[in-house]
Amino acid sequence: AVIAGLITVAIAFKNADSLVVDDYYKAGLAINDQIQQQTNASNYGYSAILRRLPDNRLFLKFEQSIPADETLFLQWSHPLLADEDFTVVLHRQADGSFQNKAEHNLSGRWHLRLSNNYDWLLKTEIKSGMDAVHLTPRLN
Repeated sequence: AVIAGLITVAIAFKNADSLVVDDYYKAGLAINDQIQQQTNASNYGYSAILRRLPDNRLFLKFEQSIPADETLFLQWSHPLLADEDFTVVLHRQADGSFQNKAEHNLSGRWHLRLSNNYDWLLKTEIKSGMDAVHLTPRLN
């Protein structure tokens, strides 16, 4: 029983839950920054459609206002596994769209965050089978 208990404790420490936040103060500040960035996106009139093409190419087109940035950052966050998260850098094209090819597996469920990394933020969720999603400055 003692050996089994020690093995259980070792497994628990080795496979710690990555969903627990260690520093609540920093997490609170990050939430405030995120709300401000979403408010900025709403004030700028930003919303976009992201299309996932068969060859893992991502095609992003803004609906009304288009940011002046040359590159945007599309963060893919797995809802349960933080070590699966990745970011795709999207580059402005001559037609005003932003594109790049993702080197990761895009199947499954993901939380998406599109930003220029300092001023504004658009969010959505995408699941397997969805070829297009609408990114908005939703405040939640």
